[in-house]
Amino acid sequence: MADFFDYYCDACDKPFCERIHVMNLVLNNVDSEFCLECLAKSTEKEPDAFYHWVLDYVMERECFKTPWEKFNPTPCPRITDKTCFCPIAS
Repeated sequence: MADFFDYYCDACDKPFCERIHVMNLVLNNVDSEFCLECLAKSTEKEPDAFYHWVLDYVMERECFKTPWEKFNPTPCPRITDKTCFCPIAS
C-alpha cells in the first residue's frame, strides 16, 4: 500500500494518492493536505459527493485536468474494497 500512496493526511495520517493531492491544490491546501474523508468532512459532504463536486471543477481547468488524467489509479489497493472513487469518475 505504501508504494502506491505518496501523501499522508495532516489530520488523520491516512495515505492518499495524487488525485486527492490535486483536490487539495484545487482547494488551495498547500501547507497542509488532507485525505478525501477529511476534505469531505470539512464541507459537510459525503466523500463520494465531495469527490464528484471537486471533479467537476478539475475537469474544467486544464492545469488540474492534465495531472488528473495522467495519473493511473488502476493499481490502487482501495479499488478492491470500493473505497476509491477514481474508476467510477474517470
